[in-house]
Amino acid sequence: MESTKSEDCLIFYGFTPEITKMRQVFSSIADFMKNKQITDPSDRFNLIVFQHDGPNYLEHFTFDQEHILKTLKSMSGEITNANIAGGIFIAITFIIEVYKKISEKIFRLLILIDEGAYDIPSEYLPPIEELVKVVKDMPFFIDIIRVGPPNSEISPKLMKLTKLSNGGFYEIDSIRELDTILTTLSEKKYVSDPSFVKQRLRMILPDNQPFYINLADEPENVEEMVTCSICFKKDNENIVKCPSCETIAHKVCWAQWSETSNIGIPHIFRCHNCFNILKLEKNYVNNVKAGKIPTIAELNKVKKKNIIEYLHELEAKVKPKVIQAQDPMAAAIRAKVEEKEVKPQSKETKKKSHVNICPNCSKIIMGARKNCPSCGFVLF
Repeated sequence: MESTKSEDCLIFYGFTPEITKMRQVFSSIADFMKNKQITDPSDRFNLIVFQHDGPNYLEHFTFDQEHILKTLKSMSGEITNANIAGGIFIAITFIIEVYKKISEKIFRLLILIDEGAYDIPSEYLPPIEELVKVVKDMPFFIDIIRVGPPNSEISPKLMKLTKLSNGGFYEIDSIRELDTILTTLSEKKYVSDPSFVKQRLRMILPDNQPFYINLADEPENVEEMVTCSICFKKDNENIVKCPSCETIAHKVCWAQWSETSNIGIPHIFRCHNCFNILKLEKNYVNNVKAGKIPTIAELNKVKKKNIIEYLHELEAKVKPKVIQAQDPMAAAIRAKVEEKEVKPQSKETKKKSHVNICPNCSKIIMGARKNCPSCGFVLF
């Protein structure tokens, strides 16, 4: 069974000014966004650009394609060589934060690069692959367009990442071919994989479940007399609230709600008001489902907010601002640039790099650590 959803597309602009002029590709990018919104006006966009001060991106996705184009133009004077590995890590970090709060979306990373982009260091390819495996079930796709002659070093790496995320890798000789590829990529992505089972509920593979469990927030306890937003009964019996939007509900009502709104793990679900990911105890949810814990009201009294209306509410009159980030791969790339000759490491001396993302604060963690150096979160 195949289905499509509204897409959030993060455009990684990695063309090098000395090789590819923005005027050559600007209209192609504009047409790509225009075509996508003709098909589905609910599609949103963002971009990543590497400048001399590091990678920059907008603080949130926007429906306004003109704002994306104006921002890209404003950055054109400071664009420098793109770091592919660093850009992918930043993109995944950002998309994880969006996914935590927004449901019913397909996330797409569109990477546009030429010969000037820095190669992915071989030692960082395995951790990137592991991160892609974790997030691809959101669902998340990577599409890459590389302009220039074939490169036996970088092309196989990029092709592997796109294949892993069910995306596409396109290597073209001339920028004149970009229009055709972007027209093809402007079409909807289809979700058709074993993640959907009976009753159209998603399933997340057991190996990836700890990541999503740690990503979810626990509802906070409420002591005073309040009205449940699900069954509309006013009391103070086992009442909790969403830490993101402070929506009130009985714990047992949310356990019922989780049966049809979980993300692929039975006790991990989305708030019916703000779509933030929440979690309850696994045994508690199982007991409610089995009838061992009495329920308060039927879930058909809940009216779920329309996701697109909600996203338009979030996007205020002030357009998203540019965020300047740190490049997690800067040191590795700088070391390679400074070397006069880069000799391949032997199997005996090559060290495996440990790279992860903190499920609590979404910061990139380099090295084998038991705690996040940013927030102190205990890593699984």
